[in-house]
Amino acid sequence: MRSLLIIDGFNVLHAGILTGRDRVNWWQAAMQRRLVERVESCTDTADVDIWIVFDRCTDTHTEYEDVSSSDPHISIFYAPSADDWIVAQVGELTNQRAVTVVTADRLLRERVRRAGGRLFSPMQFLATCE
Repeated sequence: MRSLLIIDGFNVLHAGILTGRDRVNWWQAAMQRRLVERVESCTDTADVDIWIVFDRCTDTHTEYEDVSSSDPHISIFYAPSADDWIVAQVGELTNQRAVTVVTADRLLRERVRRAGGRLFSPMQFLATCE
């Protein structure tokens, strides 16, 4: 089975992509697309599935724009708590396949370790997507 790379979307955006004034509108779809485009630029996704998860509150009064990827190996997800969603996926899937999480969030990193996942820093990962 293919390995799985789960990206903590907003965390990676803040840790390695957005700078200065870009951070003003960090939650908008345009910023999410910047991360997706960067991930699409990775040279080899043939052996790995990539899931990018963004936090999104479930406020029914707010309209949101979803982003997507044209790469069939990249999927985008939205969750009320990306951290909780990531830990649940790691706990459920590590017995079936290798799962690596890209995040700089220290608390999430510890939770991923305890759930059996592997870790990759945002800067290490983004360096592979030049």
